[in-house]
Amino acid sequence: MTTPFTVVPNEVWADRRLTLEQLRVLGALLSFCTPGNLTCWPRRQQLAERSGVHIANVSSATTCLEALGWITKDGKGGHSKATRYTIHVPQTVAYPATVAESATVAQQATVADQATRMPLADSATVAPSATVAESATSTVAESATRKEETSEQTNTPLAPKQRRRRNAQTLRSFLEDCRQQNIKPIDGDDPIFDYAEKVGISEEMLVAAWAEFKAQFLGRDSTQKDWRAHYRNAVKRNWFNLWYLKEGENARWTTAGEQARRAAA
Repeated sequence: MTTPFTVVPNEVWADRRLTLEQLRVLGALLSFCTPGNLTCWPRRQQLAERSGVHIANVSSATTCLEALGWITKDGKGGHSKATRYTIHVPQTVAYPATVAESATVAQQATVADQATRMPLADSATVAPSATVAESATSTVAESATRKEETSEQTNTPLAPKQRRRRNAQTLRSFLEDCRQQNIKPIDGDDPIFDYAEKVGISEEMLVAAWAEFKAQFLGRDSTQKDWRAHYRNAVKRNWFNLWYLKEGENARWTTAGEQARRAAA
């Protein structure tokens, strides 16, 4: 029986920025790729099983890999679809020689040796010390002048800061503004999607939570300066008790959540 193996670029081992957890996840991603095609679609659960990394840490590892230039992610994943990963070799890792050339330690050591070996008679010349005194006097004078200038600037009244203040409004007013500006109240780049992917909350659950959120606040006169942030808090704290979590598993519907899901469908 043939044992499966994964081809890993040599640059992976040379990149000292990678942690052990990131190395495992990157290796797992490579294991899902085929020769000549460095794109794959594994789910977080599959990456967790193959890498030995806890599922809650897979998303943070892939986020770091993307920031380091090793992968790009397309899509936010979720309940019904997986994120597409494309693997690259960062230029900073592919050409490490440029880093080595910047540090010539041998030359610095040579200069230090020459200074240490200076004859004692030359190093004990006291006469030129007057130059040091003049320099010190000049430095003190310049420092005093700068302090006076700084003091004058400090005493000058500053113009008040102009801040853009967001007025509080009702949810109904916020949704109407979004409609007039032709923008979505919660767009696809909102941070709540990354949070949901990390903890295992599906997009279907986010939709149900948004429906419950609107049902609760549309009929009220309560106001907020940032309704998007208010919705994020509702999801993160599970205000409506729509799901529950178990160790190592994605979120599952509660009875209330199943009702909300059917109502939002």
